[in-house]
Amino acid sequence: MSEIQPASPGSPADMQLAAAALLANNQDVKMLLRVLGKNLQEALGSRVEVAHPSGGLLRRQSDEVKSITVHLDNDDYEASLDGPSVRCTVGRSSGGIRIRSEQLPVEQWLNRLLSSLQEEAVNNQSAQAALQNVIVGGNI
Repeated sequence: MSEIQPASPGSPADMQLAAAALLANNQDVKMLLRVLGKNLQEALGSRVEVAHPSGGLLRRQSDEVKSITVHLDNDDYEASLDGPSVRCTVGRSSGGIRIRSEQLPVEQWLNRLLSSLQEEAVNNQSAQAALQNVIVGGNI
């Protein structure tokens, strides 16, 4: 009788579990953006842009996140607060010009982002670190 081997980090099953865990543990969309932005920015650096709401003259900038944008290959994954929900888009560029933009539900956006990270992680250590942070738990 053969023993069932656990899936390695980055397998499709892990991707679905990571997406489900992010969504389940972060019903508060502000928290979801903050955690995801922090984990990805730590691993991918300048390829992740995190925008914070302006604090005004007398208020300091909060740790709340207004939007995150992740640049992977020719795709830009953007998630931004839209009232009480998150608006998620994936934009495709060619030659520096955006040729397509698609709005997705947060679950599909997150799955596509994780899949893109998985593809890139094959040859890129920072993408591997980002994927590992999200799948294994990182700072979630």
